[in-house]
Parts: sequence; structure tokens; C-alpha cells
Amino acid sequence: MISMCALTACTLLAANSFADGMRNGPKMRSAAPLARPALHPNALLQKGGDPGDDDTAISLAPNLSALCQSYIGQLNNYENPRPDVDQIRGDKFVLAGSQLGCDTAQNETTIAVNPSNPRNLVAGANDYRVFNTREGRNDGAGYAYTSFNGGRSWLNVQLPHLTYQTGAKGLLSDMDSAGDPAVAFGRHNTVYYANLVFSRLNNASGIVVSKSTDGGRTWGEPSIVHTDGVDASGNPLPTGIFNDKEWITVDQHSGKVYVTWTAFGPSDSPIQVSSSTDSGATWSAPVAVNPSSAFTPGGITAFGSGSNPRVNRHGDLFIAYEAAVCQSLLCNQRTDHDAVVIATSHDGGKTFSNQEVAADFDFPLNADTGRDTLTGENFRINSFPQLAIDPVTDALYATWSDDRNGQYDPSGNSIKTNGDVFIVKSRDGTHWSRTVGVGTGADEVFPAIAAYDGKVAVSFYTRVYDPNGIGLDMAYVAADAEDFGEMGEHRVHRITSQTSNPQIQFVARGAVTGHVLQGVFIGDYTAVALGSDGVLHPCWTDFRGNPGVTPPNQDAYTQSVELDD
Repeated sequence: MISMCALTACTLLAANSFADGMRNGPKMRSAAPLARPALHPNALLQKGGDPGDDDTAISLAPNLSALCQSYIGQLNNYENPRPDVDQIRGDKFVLAGSQLGCDTAQNETTIAVNPSNPRNLVAGANDYRVFNTREGRNDGAGYAYTSFNGGRSWLNVQLPHLTYQTGAKGLLSDMDSAGDPAVAFGRHNTVYYANLVFSRLNNASGIVVSKSTDGGRTWGEPSIVHTDGVDASGNPLPTGIFNDKEWITVDQHSGKVYVTWTAFGPSDSPIQVSSSTDSGATWSAPVAVNPSSAFTPGGITAFGSGSNPRVNRHGDLFIAYEAAVCQSLLCNQRTDHDAVVIATSHDGGKTFSNQEVAADFDFPLNADTGRDTLTGENFRINSFPQLAIDPVTDALYATWSDDRNGQYDPSGNSIKTNGDVFIVKSRDGTHWSRTVGVGTGADEVFPAIAAYDGKVAVSFYTRVYDPNGIGLDMAYVAADAEDFGEMGEHRVHRITSQTSNPQIQFVARGAVTGHVLQGVFIGDYTAVALGSDGVLHPCWTDFRGNPGVTPPNQDAYTQSVELDD
């Protein structure tokens, strides 16, 4: 268990998702938003644990019944999902807990397109189809979904030896779960797949990378980037660090691979970066990205999460992340706020400059779930940014969602969320545009962004097609690079062929009401890729299952979209 944070750490973005998904431990509330300081009081500790894709979601409460169980043996009433494509093949059944008998979940999606062959795609998700005997439950195991026909059909390939239940040896034999998937193509059909791995029985955690040299058809043994709390034989060691929320990118010219993550400690949570110059065989010692000892009042603190790295044609490394910007390390002033930060390195990840490019704002805390949620929903959300670099023009784009336009009463209590998607852009990585809103203003979360040859697309979940209910759809906006203007100017395109219910899997009991809460986790992000052929590939967690094949459950879905702005 990670120790309780100091006051300084408690004021960063925590309900916005620190230690966001893979551990059961105390969480923290964010600094007050810039324009609305009274709404989110500082140092509001979230006690009790993390209703996410780890303990509660996989279910420590077998007496509860997930909604998916009510569909066992029943017909799937959703329509044929075409043109949406279910990526999951050979799904299994949950063997214990509140989802007993349901098809196993896949959520928290990632996708990448081969830069030399746009018909070759590799995706991934948290995939719970493997049973862990020492836990007595299904847990994340690591799967790649691979297509060689532009996304019409998909292979499902288990990544070897990431965890105990997949036959890991040595250090990784102590790891019970693999998740937070992130994939990136390198050169010559090489694909890199990063995962967070951790133990359920002790405090061990680490970052690993698997590699394929044939476009994702087969995968080699995992390479260990960094670990804490475990020795080479898999024996637990004392640690105050938990590694979380990793991401990966590749320099297409040099072949250098970068992995970033957050190292959550007792007093700070720095973004870390490690690199490999030998195709992932060995990795450099971690380097801190955000400021640590050199804090300046009114500046970026050593508290960050949600890192997202990209490399341009010149080899410059850019990392987007969410951070706390504070007048002091107490983070208790009215001007203290959360921010989208871009870190830049011109020396291969050795040193960084950090720049706030936009303020962002918390979603409201749901005391029953202990995390930020939308009005009427139970699944946790965050404001982590995603970053894209156009490989042709080197232009940069960052996107995120927040609740700056939500309705609040004078005491700062949420009346109704109004999650919106925002974007900032830069031609050089130094000078950034003003913040522009895109989408519908009808509760949109988990945006992802892609760019190619002057075309930019942002995909996201939206409730606009079911404004009075809880159903979700995926949608996107697309435009030429210079045409992202005022909010509301861009046509929103619906991706999903039918609205679906996100409360199908993952159940918990409310900390305040004691009510059964369905659908407390759908993943912490979605993904999108744009190939050289101009075809967009959004990838998301869908809740219809595979109509005609399985009952409703969480599956990884995609669609190949010819862009139309």
C-alpha cells in the first residue's frame, strides 16, 4: 500500500486520477481550478480506495451482481454493429466474483498504424480473459489485436510472460496484472507495446515493453524498463514508489524508443522518461521530466500524471501531461490550478523545459465512487491530455476534456456536468494557440487525437445521442490544420451505429449511499490513429458485446472512417 500523501501531494490533480487505475490506495483531490477556486477545496483526501480496473472492478465483492449477469443465456438485443468492428476473438468467461459467467472485459484502448503500410494496424486493451490462480480471479494479461486488411478483421495475440498467470519467470513472476496498454510503430514493421505490471500481493510495480518485428503477428519476450518493490527473482522489496500510466513513442528516423510514466511517491509524483537505442533490448536510467527541486512560486510543481510522448522529424521529444501549477508547494491559493503542460527535450530526453499551454478543470467529485464522474454516471474520468504530431508538417496538437462549463451552485456543488473537449495547437512546439472547444457540449470525455499531412481528427465519447440517459456513443470532428476555429463550427460525426449502456460491467457499492453502483470502470482513455491513406481508425471500449455471438459486455471496438469534414 502506498503511504498517505503529504499535504503537498494531496493538492494535485488526484481525483482527476492520480494512481489512476491500477492500485488500491489513498487518492488526492486537485488544486482549485483557475477560474473557479471555491468549487474544489484543497487537500480533500479521498479515502477508501480506487473503484477502478483493479480491485473493485475485478471484484472484491462477489455478493454484488454486475448487470452483465442478467444477460447470461439471453439474446443480445443490440443490432448488428456494422460498420463498427468488434476486435475481440475467442473471448473467455469470468470465473469468479461479481461478473461470474459474463464474457470477460476488454477496456482502455490503444491503436497505432504502420507508417509504411496503412493497412497494418496494431491495437490493445486491458484484457481480462486469463484467470490468475493465486488471486482466484481473472486479471489483466496483455493482448495485442492486429489487422493486415485496414481494420476489417483482427487477430488476437497474447503477449508472452508478462505476469504470473501467463508464465512469467524471475522478476515478473511477482506481477499479477498487466494494463495501461500503449502501442507505437517503429521502422521496418517493428511494433512496441508498453504495459504497466504490478503485484496484487505486495507493492511491486514496473514498466515493460514487448516487441514484434512482423507487424504485430508474433511477439517476443518482454523487456523490463523499470521496476520498484521487487528483486530479480521476484521477491518483494520495501518501496514507497508506485509506477503508473505509462506511454510509448518511437523516433521514426533514429529508431530511438521512449517510454514515459508517473512515479507516485510519498511526497511527489514526477513524470519519468526512459529510452532505448537498441530496439528495446536495454533502457536508460529514468530521468525526471517535470520540475522537482527547482520549484518556482507560480510555476509547475513536481506533481503530474497522464504523460503522452511524441517525437518530431528533427528528433525533438515532446511530452504532454497534466500538472498542478501553484504559488507554493502547499497548493492552497486561489490562483493555483491544474494545467496541460508540454515538456520539450532537444537532447534526446536528457533535459527538459516545461511549458503550461492551457489551464484545465476538474470534473466534480462523486463521493459515492470516490472519483470524478459525469452526472448520472458511475465510471471515473480524468482530464489527461493526448498529444499528436503531424509526421509530414511537424505541427503539434493536444486535446483533453474538462468541466469548466458545468453547472455549479454557489457552494460549489455540481448541478450538472457539461464535459467539453478542447484542443491547442503549435507549429513549433514553443508558441501555442488559445484553447479551442470542439464537439457538442453534451458531456464528452476521453478524447484522442491524430494528425497527418495537415488533417487533424479528434474522437471522443459523447452523450449527445442519449441526452436524458446514460448511454454513450463515439464521435469525431475533423478539419484541416488551420480550420479549428470557434467552438461549434465543426460538424460532429457519429461513429457508433447504436448507443450502448456503459453500466454493463464492473460493480461496486457506494461509499456514501451504500447503493450498488454499476459500471464503475470503462477504461481511462480511448485511442485513434490516422494513416497515410487518410483513413481514420478510432478505437474505444464498447458495451454491446458482439451481437449474434456474445451477450452485452465490454469489448474493444474500432471502425475505419474515410474522413469527411
